[in-house]
Amino acid sequence: MPEGLPSNRMVRGYAVVFGTAVLSVGLWLLEMARAGEMHTNPWIYPAKVGSHGTLILMCWAFILATRFRPIEWLFGGLDKVYKAHRVIGEVAFFLIFLHPIFLAVAHSDSPGAFARYLWFSDDWARNTGLVALAAFTVLVVLSIYWKIPYHRWKRTHDLFGLVLVLVAVHAVLGRGEMVKYPLLTIWYASWTAIGLAAYVYIRVLYRFIGPQYDVVTTEVRQRPADITDVYLKFVGRRMRFTAGQFLYVSFDSDAVTSEPHPFTISSPPEEPNPRLTIKRLGDWTGDVHRIRPGERARVWGPYGHFGSVLQERPDLPVVMIGGGVGITPFLSIIGSEVFAQRKEASVVIYSVPNEARQVHVQEITSRADQLPDLRAVMHLSDESGYIDRDYLRATLERPLPDYVWMLCGPDAMTDSIREQLLAEGVRPKQVVIESFDIR
Repeated sequence: MPEGLPSNRMVRGYAVVFGTAVLSVGLWLLEMARAGEMHTNPWIYPAKVGSHGTLILMCWAFILATRFRPIEWLFGGLDKVYKAHRVIGEVAFFLIFLHPIFLAVAHSDSPGAFARYLWFSDDWARNTGLVALAAFTVLVVLSIYWKIPYHRWKRTHDLFGLVLVLVAVHAVLGRGEMVKYPLLTIWYASWTAIGLAAYVYIRVLYRFIGPQYDVVTTEVRQRPADITDVYLKFVGRRMRFTAGQFLYVSFDSDAVTSEPHPFTISSPPEEPNPRLTIKRLGDWTGDVHRIRPGERARVWGPYGHFGSVLQERPDLPVVMIGGGVGITPFLSIIGSEVFAQRKEASVVIYSVPNEARQVHVQEITSRADQLPDLRAVMHLSDESGYIDRDYLRATLERPLPDYVWMLCGPDAMTDSIREQLLAEGVRPKQVVIESFDIR
């Protein structure tokens, strides 16, 4: 996701998601008004806004996790979808607290009564709500605010469907407006069914009916800087992808677990066998080098729209900045035949601390030698400092606003560069960021 101000596509996506939540609240108020049953206690209203809005946003969080093409299009890329997935989950998390807190205020006349309302009782409708709230809190803390290993992080998501079921049970037992008025019953039952279907699809069915392809590992090479290249060969049907896209891969190997992981394809689409360039960032990625040639795997995809900006803005020169393993999508992009047809000037800046951390430098420089409109710049931060506007002005031939900017690397790097570019007058839509952290 482009950090800072969201892109137009992301604004569109957020508008659709939060628009349905606002519509849900509007339908609730409309049905209440039509029945002449408006609440006399004003504290009830924020409590209900919390429950109505949270249910819709929870369902959207599941829908965004499906990796469906229309959802990816809506937000402008799967990395943007996962950023939105996290934001929407956080909003739902904080919004849900309006429900018990304001109900407790509405039904209490003392601090003691307030506290008792928020504890378990013989009211099973309230108890299921408290259990759902506790489970939601624990899972959100573990998946968003507590840094845990990737495979455990993925396991926390397996339980969110149970939370949605508890919320639905709470709504039915509570006999509130969601089940009292037919229009609201149909509306919320439909959203709950869609949310649960999305959950079952991504957690259970995706492995079997998702856009998957069979591959076999042909070669595994260890590179400097804790990098491993894994070469794959399609068995039967071949996946068609465009430069800069990524996929999910699950290996049938004793070296790593079978949990699917996302990686950018670092080879151009014209190469018959895709290459994954994987940096050691944890236990799973640290064992990738132990995968043996001949072992089978499955890939799902392709995903992402990072490279599409080159087709959307063919009239502008482009600067591609890859920090560390963030160079991987640019290896695919500059190696592609589509990029070779581009007439505007292009610059790829590969930034690492020192020469010992460089990977595939020969591949980059060779491609620059082949293409007269491509220039390769090797940036060593230990010698030159971090990339800033002064460095970019000194490196490039044109004013910074004249370029399209493609950034991929650590968030601290891409955030800093983007802020400085905007300060230099570069328009937000000319800065495109690919995030390789989609947790």
